[in-house]
Amino acid sequence: MTTTVTVHDSVAFLLGRARGHLSVAAIHRMTYYAQGWHLAWAGTALFHEEIRIRNSGPVAHALFPFQKDGATETEWPAGNAAAITGHSAEVLKYVFNSYGHMTGISMGELARKEAPCILALARKTSEDTEPVIDLAEMKSFFKALDDAPEDQTAYANRFMAQYTDETLRVWP
Repeated sequence: MTTTVTVHDSVAFLLGRARGHLSVAAIHRMTYYAQGWHLAWAGTALFHEEIRIRNSGPVAHALFPFQKDGATETEWPAGNAAAITGHSAEVLKYVFNSYGHMTGISMGELARKEAPCILALARKTSEDTEPVIDLAEMKSFFKALDDAPEDQTAYANRFMAQYTDETLRVWP
């Protein structure tokens, strides 16, 4: 039997990692990053709910009815953190460890500079003011991001390796 993980389960898991204190904006942005990294590493979506783009950054509309009026969430009763296991749990831990120090606003600014959000914003119309961020675009972007070299020298070495017949010699 397969368990379906929801965006709500992901939020409950992330709030558990944060010991119950995440801004609403941070929650929305972390769901974007969780979905993207899960697509890149597992090849499948973490949850089926859509992520859309606003001028302020990615949002998961499915979360709106469950948000409280405050700026910070302390618990997420709509989700089940225990539903997140195995590889999915590792992805969410990575997302929290990588982005948890950032504010929701700064995560939104970062995400808006990334190809999936840029492409989604380009599809914005007067009828669709918050377009869906395409999963295939997210998967491609996060896979490329994962494959990115750690510095300029590594990038140059990787680039050169494509054009040389000899194995690159690594100097001490």
